[in-house]
Amino acid sequence: MREKARLAATLIVIVLVIIAVVIGAFYVLFPAPDPRFEGIPTIYPYANDNAGALSPGYVEWIDEICYSVDAQTSCEIAVLVVNTTQPHDISYFALRTFQKNGIGNKGVDNGVLIVVATEDGTWKVEVGYGLMGILTGARVTNLVNTYFIPYYDAGNLDDGLVDLTTAIGDIIINEYTGDTSGSPAYPISGIPLEWWQWFLILAAIGVGGVLTRGRIFIPLIWIIQLMSRGGGKFGGGRSGGGGGRGRL
Repeated sequence: MREKARLAATLIVIVLVIIAVVIGAFYVLFPAPDPRFEGIPTIYPYANDNAGALSPGYVEWIDEICYSVDAQTSCEIAVLVVNTTQPHDISYFALRTFQKNGIGNKGVDNGVLIVVATEDGTWKVEVGYGLMGILTGARVTNLVNTYFIPYYDAGNLDDGLVDLTTAIGDIIINEYTGDTSGSPAYPISGIPLEWWQWFLILAAIGVGGVLTRGRIFIPLIWIIQLMSRGGGKFGGGRSGGGGGRGRL
């Protein structure tokens, strides 16, 4: 009887520990929403056109520019087009978007966020702490006036954003002297993946490995080496409101 009681007590403890671990993991993986980020979008991958304002192919083009800068310098540029930032002004909206997405790498804060609100007629370039020395407010404003505003005034948002992103990227590539280690934010250009998506892929690979007795891993190793580029999210950089803003 004592042995059965000990076994039952052990099982109860194990079950309680498992429940505690599951509950703890749930709160870690799915934390309560932060009220500061209510209504603030997730950027995924580098460029998002939430207003439907860009012509076909331009989001992918801007993604490629941002990826190239990321691959060469580890600096992360994100671009976001929205209809409006209301009820927030564009400075608050851009700062919270930057913070929510963690643009730039943790510890070096080498991120840039370009936001354009088409209906509001406003723009903001949010610059992380690690890039404020080369992307000052005055320089950012000059870049926008030179590379973006003329296109925008001519009704060409597409090329304006491409040229502005390219100009900022060129400055970073040529002048950034911070830490350049680390993989790009997104693993395969145009195919961003979250952790849970990678989990499902790895689970499927595991099942395939069992069914094929490991033979599936031979081509997979080659494919992973060829295509793998990063972790599927931005690096956790910070910004304190640096950069420039203005009206269109």
